[in-house]
Amino acid sequence: MCAAKRRDRERGRVGHRAQTTIDFAIGIGVFLLVVAFVVAFVPTIFTPFQSAEGPGAADRIATSLSTDRLGDPATPYVLNDTCTNAFFDQLHGGADAPTSCGFDTTADTTDEMFTPGATRDVNVSIRTLDGTVVTDGVQYTAGPPVTETTSVTAATRVVYVNGEPHRLLVRTW
Repeated sequence: MCAAKRRDRERGRVGHRAQTTIDFAIGIGVFLLVVAFVVAFVPTIFTPFQSAEGPGAADRIATSLSTDRLGDPATPYVLNDTCTNAFFDQLHGGADAPTSCGFDTTADTTDEMFTPGATRDVNVSIRTLDGTVVTDGVQYTAGPPVTETTSVTAATRVVYVNGEPHRLLVRTW
């Protein structure tokens, strides 16, 4: 026996093998499963944040309306009566709203006002806490009727109109 083999046998290294074929196959299989999971699911994690038309649109519109567009940013969630009436009146074909209001006073539809150039439909309404649409000289609802054939995303905010709590409901699809 050669000296190197004798030394290895004395040190207990003989009989230990490197990675077997089955170990290699299991390792590659687990690696491929992890890669497939990452490729399949990670892109969908970021999808809602990639587009102004995604599920976050209803939430952004509701926050914008309740904190600055229909009122004073210094008093969020308290809606200005004049601007709120003008907002819904304008979207029902009435006169343009005063330019002092924080929304696009020239838009004729909710789509033009909130998602210009997009294919997203937007429905906005202000309801009492029991769900009835508020009417204060003009019906507080605007936009196309809500569809029943596609997925609808909704966002709700509690706002004060004329000192009373109401629900601002924004639905997009």
